Amino acid sequence: MNQLTQFKKILILPVRTFLSLGVFFALAINTHAQNLYVSINGDFCGFQCTNSNGSISEYTPAGMVTIASSLARPRGLAFDSSGNLFAAVTRRAPPKGQYQGKILKFPPLGQQSVLGTVPQSFLEVVVTDSGGNTFALAQDAKLGLFYPSTIYKFAPDGTGSIFGSIPGQGNGLAFDSEGNLFAADFGAPGISPSIYKFTSDGTRTVFAGPNAFTDGTGPAGLAFDGSGNLFVSTQGDPGNDTILEFTPTGMESTFATRLTNPLGLAFDGSGNLFVVEENPGPDGDILEFPLGGGRSTFASGLDYPEDLAFGPPR
Repeated sequence: MNQLTQFKKILILPVRTFLSLGVFFALAINTHAQNLYVSINGDFCGFQCTNSNGSISEYTPAGMVTIASSLARPRGLAFDSSGNLFAAVTRRAPPKGQYQGKILKFPPLGQQSVLGTVPQSFLEVVVTDSGGNTFALAQDAKLGLFYPSTIYKFAPDGTGSIFGSIPGQGNGLAFDSEGNLFAADFGAPGISPSIYKFTSDGTRTVFAGPNAFTDGTGPAGLAFDGSGNLFVSTQGDPGNDTILEFTPTGMESTFATRLTNPLGLAFDGSGNLFVVEENPGPDGDILEFPLGGGRSTFASGLDYPEDLAFGPPR
């Protein structure tokens, strides 16, 4: 039996104060047209337990609110145009200990529901398109290898289909302004890290091959800015992980260095980039890279943060 999800709407502390858990809020949230949401994995007990102490938090101009708790490994977050929040969760269900992925739907008003399920898979990320469809990147967990990865498409009514696949461990998804879907493949034994591009009909090409990444590293999170540039967090070299920037034509540059396990990325309406550093919990944080340059810590003391999304207040 699945554990019930508990909802909270509790104001914790005002802006510019420290929480008992060590979370610090920056005044910059006041300039955002939308609030910032983050998925928290919680105390990571390894892949052999059910781990249902994850949560989703909302950063408001007045502080932080926990909007959902008792979640099983929440990863990807995405909003649709109607203000519905979608979250990818994965439970390791007894008795055989198989992974079961679900996409949860949190409407602006009303109860949580399940948009779709992906058996024997570990869900990493979700995104939505302009038509209200939800796409989920699922690592194949049937053999415990977590690759290859499949991209599932769910219509607004929950009807599911397979959109495409990538050979390695999939970590990130992002749509460009033309409706092309990009997928980050971290690689796997014998499989090189790459970023793939899918057209609307599912045709797959390589956008960035293994030469784009230093040895032992691969792409994790993806996000496009307002000019069509693709920002990519990389992992594999803790303390010197990077954020790469690719122009629409594929030209590569390094945007930021000296990071530790960066994962989800999101741009606010002003063009500021926010990035989660997963880090060993409870030392994860959210970094802010203002449009004009520089870098600051927006929040810290987070227990394995995974992904970010900007959306309307709840």
